[in-house]
Amino acid sequence: MKGKALTVLALVAALALAGGWPLIGAALADDKLPSKSDQSCLKCHEYDKSSNLFAGKLVDVSSKANALQLQIDKEMEVIYFDDSTVLKNAPSLKKIPKQESIRIIYLKKNGKNFAKEIEVKKGIAVPKEKLADADEVAKLVALGPEKGKYVLLDSRPGEAYEQGHIPTAISMPFFAFDKLQETVLPKDKEMLQIYYCIGFS
Repeated sequence: MKGKALTVLALVAALALAGGWPLIGAALADDKLPSKSDQSCLKCHEYDKSSNLFAGKLVDVSSKANALQLQIDKEMEVIYFDDSTVLKNAPSLKKIPKQESIRIIYLKKNGKNFAKEIEVKKGIAVPKEKLADADEVAKLVALGPEKGKYVLLDSRPGEAYEQGHIPTAISMPFFAFDKLQETVLPKDKEMLQIYYCIGFS
């Protein structure tokens, strides 16, 4: 294993995404509108605590109607857009693959849901030298944090951690990274840090 910060293979270093999908607290419109998020999004994000936000899978885009369809669990939402809509992480709406995860900050315009910002979920490119497979992590866990000289960080939401986690892991939800880093991260910056989540998200 090389490097001081490793990611468990098949589990994501969700903290590597810090800044990729920031929590949205303040709405971009004056009115705070309800948020709707696919359950798969809520496994790692606290979008249900936000306002003016849709998160789900892209179904289709109509350039003629200036609208897109978003699947949120079993429901469909139609959201409109225009030239003022900010698009992040994609060259154009038509270039976004169907069923791609997207997050939309919206407001009401003429009684319709209008996209102020559309952000495509960013992929993760973790260098191979920063990855660890399950066997490597199991060996470290068997040694324990002191002998193995590591800290294992579970970056899933706290509820998921409470339901079960890898032995020796410390709960550090990635959306609370800034708040927890001073108290959870080791003072020794040379100590091996291993992050895991539930998947590439």
